[in-house]
Amino acid sequence: MTKTVAPKLAFESGGRFIRDTRSEVEAYLADRRTRRRGQIQLYAKAPVGLGLMVASWSLLLFAPHSLLLGVPLLAGMVLATMIIAFSVQHDANHGAYTRSRRVNHLIGLSADGLLGFSSYVWRVKHNVAHHTYTNVTGYDDDIAQAPLARFAPAQTVKPWYRFQHYYVWLLYMFMGLRWQSLGDIASFSRGRVGTSTLRFPRGWDLVGLLGGKSFFVTWAIAIPLLVYPWWIVLTAYLGFVMVTSLVMATTFQLAHCVEEASFASPGELDAERRVWAVHEVETTVDFCPRNPILTWLLGGLNFQIEHHLFPRVPHTHYPAIARIVAANCARHGVRYTSQPSLRLALRSHFLHLRSMGRQGLPIELEMG
Repeated sequence: MTKTVAPKLAFESGGRFIRDTRSEVEAYLADRRTRRRGQIQLYAKAPVGLGLMVASWSLLLFAPHSLLLGVPLLAGMVLATMIIAFSVQHDANHGAYTRSRRVNHLIGLSADGLLGFSSYVWRVKHNVAHHTYTNVTGYDDDIAQAPLARFAPAQTVKPWYRFQHYYVWLLYMFMGLRWQSLGDIASFSRGRVGTSTLRFPRGWDLVGLLGGKSFFVTWAIAIPLLVYPWWIVLTAYLGFVMVTSLVMATTFQLAHCVEEASFASPGELDAERRVWAVHEVETTVDFCPRNPILTWLLGGLNFQIEHHLFPRVPHTHYPAIARIVAANCARHGVRYTSQPSLRLALRSHFLHLRSMGRQGLPIELEMG
């Protein structure tokens, strides 16, 4: 049986908007003190996240066991996981942590060993499929959740999607479990993520995949089973993964699956060749730009527009770069959207889900 190969989509590169924006960002980063300050802020997060995770995990195992102590320690592990996921592995797997590709991949293994999902698959799924084809149906795997949910106008309509704005939050809670168990295996069996080719790893990539997964299972499940009954380990593990999954999934969805973001089908891109940088800005939304605490916790991923335009720049520079990008968008007539609060961002995602769930249904269902 022959596989159907999706046509390769192409964007126009360059353009005055991205040339002017890139020139100003490069001028900003040319200052050595600016770069050094950003690096110090970036590198400080790794020991904070790792230290909090090791301390919380150790106390959970070896301190006197009590629910009163266990709940805040699990919360500490959730916070540590967020710091590592958003501020360490994400920058490293984008090549933004250091100038060394090898060191970036080594630090990126924190995804394998501490978060439980493959950094090798992540670099294809996130860096290639998502960043190249943001919000393009059939190409961006992040918006492909059929038959469970519908995120884009070009996707098939199902009757149960009319309730997705209520039940999708539960699905988000199981995203991490899928990544840690069958998600990577399914991607390797298909040999692709979306339409992007995924080759089976070899050499050090294979060692990192197997070694990282083994390390994660050892500290997260095997060692706790030596201390606690299986049902306590299972309950704590599920609670930990489900909370972290909800936070991570929601963070990424608030940037792309909202009312203000645009979507495209392959046919639309064939009919109208788009400038890639403009496409990235108009399919992406910033949120809570004036909240420094949230920016720190999310590793700057509330500045997703800046991240998509400059993924190899450390996230600690995004707030400053945002002013440059916004000014150039206004100058060149590119739509730039920034939600001022988390409440409005969540509301926009909720309304987008509701709209996508109702679109195309028979009129009696839409009015029901």
